[in-house]
Parts: sequence; structure tokens; C-alpha cells
Amino acid sequence: MPRAVKNLFADSLTAESEPQMKKQDSRAVDVEKKDRIDEYLRLARRSIMNVLPDKWHTALRYRRVFGEFPDLKNPRTFNEKICYRKINPQPIYSVLSDKIAARDYVAHTIGEQYLVPCYAIESEPTPATYSALPESFVMKANHGFGYNLLVRDKADHPFPQIYNLGQHWLGQDFYDVCREAHYRDIKPRLIFEKLLLDDLGNIPKDFKFHCFQREGEDPVVFIEVTHDRFTNYKVDFYNQDWELVEIRRPEVSTGQAMPRPQQLDEALELALKLANGFSYVRVDFYLVGDAIYFGEMTFTPTAGLTKFKDRETDHQWGALFDI
Repeated sequence: MPRAVKNLFADSLTAESEPQMKKQDSRAVDVEKKDRIDEYLRLARRSIMNVLPDKWHTALRYRRVFGEFPDLKNPRTFNEKICYRKINPQPIYSVLSDKIAARDYVAHTIGEQYLVPCYAIESEPTPATYSALPESFVMKANHGFGYNLLVRDKADHPFPQIYNLGQHWLGQDFYDVCREAHYRDIKPRLIFEKLLLDDLGNIPKDFKFHCFQREGEDPVVFIEVTHDRFTNYKVDFYNQDWELVEIRRPEVSTGQAMPRPQQLDEALELALKLANGFSYVRVDFYLVGDAIYFGEMTFTPTAGLTKFKDRETDHQWGALFDI
């Protein structure tokens, strides 16, 4: 090819590629600019939400999930009543939502044999406490949800890691997350408990008893069973006769009924004893082998943002208890 033609061809490529490169650079700048704006808006929104009164904060979070504001003056649905509870809690909610204080209530009401064995309770873990722990255990914080570390082999979790994570948890104000006001009065502490495993060596299923009791009426209980909550979370609901019922959206359910647990009747009786005096509370148990272990009591599950299968179910559950 003649040199002049080669030069002309090269010039042609350069002339075409430069605008294309500029266009690509412009797009990259636009994407980066959009990301910065989005991050700024997220930070601004968070800052505004942080200074809002509890009622407004609750209403805006609800609207973001459901597309409408909750009726907090005359709540009728389950979620609206839970939102009302968040900002108007009874003092006893703080005591029984404390995973440590609740142990005393459980021991007094149904017996200490239903408590998960406890190794230590600390405001600040020490090397001595850590050294005395068995090779497997669970570390929890008592003042909120999601503070769980499952330790199968202590060698994988040296003391500095345990200490730093524990102090991080204790430094968090769980009330700030969803404005569940009763968590403000819980003094943060750490509890070290036995690691519960099923026959296959897996974390056992969580059985959550939603206990409804209107004055003058028989109690109504729905049992929520969570599967693989740390890996492949699924949840099913059963009525008191252990019949599978559709409460949440199908995509989060296994859709397959499991055999009726042999301890179900006893667990149901225990849940109602612990729930006595409350129009609604969720009582959680672990059913491991022949044993029943208390998990926690929850008065404002999902902070009033439960995604039911439809609006009708939200109303049906709301009609089962009074605020």
C-alpha cells in the first residue's frame, strides 16, 4: 500500500476514534457524576431522617416500603399497630426485649430448664472470660437484632476479634435504626451462650410463635418457621393445627409442609404462658432434639414493615389484637 494511502487511512482512523473516545470519556464522567449525586442524596436523606421525630421517621419509612402513610391515630392493620407500639411502648417492653433480663422472666414463668446454657455475661469481655469459654459458643448483644456471632471453633476467632466486635456492637444504639423506642432503655451487654446444633450439625430452625390475645376471646397463634436463616433464608407459617398457611409472599416460602414437631404442643403451651397479659407478642423457641430452648420475645417485629402476601392479611392480623 502506498505510504500516502497508509497515512490517509491512519488519519481517517484517528479522526473517527477521537470523537468516539471523547464520547466514552463523557459517559464515564456522567456515570461518575451521577454516582456522586446519588451518594450525596443518600447522605442528605439519612441526615434528615436522623433528626426527625420518631413519628415522622416511622411514617416516612413506612411510606417508602408500602407507598402510603400509616394511620397512627387510628391504626387498624398489623403493621400500623406495630408502628404505633414503636413510638408508644409500654415500659415492660424494654425489660422483656432485653435478651439478658428476659431470662429471669422465663426462668420464673416456665422454668430455667428452657434457657440456653449461659457461659458469661459481660459489659466488656476480658482475656479471662475468653479463656474460660468452650471451643464452640455464641456471642450475642442483648439490646437489638442481628448481633450474633456463631463460633464453631474458638481457634478461628482469637480474643482481639471477639473484643473488637463486641465493643462495636455495644457502641451501637439500636433505637436509631428503626426508632423502636423501648430499646433506648436497654443497657447494652454481651452474653455468651451454648451453640445449639441439630442432629445434622446445622443451626436449628427458629420457631416463632405469634401470640394474639384479645380480652374475652380464645388466643390465636401462628407459628413462623425460619429455615437456613444465615444461608438460604426461607420462612413458612402454620396455624395452631399445624396446617401450612400463606402469610408472606410465595417467593420467601418453601411451600412444603414439614412434619409436626413432637414438642409442638408443649412449645405452644409455653409460648402462651410467656405471652399471658399481652394482646400480642412473638415468642421464639428452638426445638432441638427433645429439648425446647427460649430464644427471645419481640413486641415490634420487623419494626412494623412486614411484607404480607396481600393487604387483606395485614388487616386480618391487625384485627386479632388491640393496641
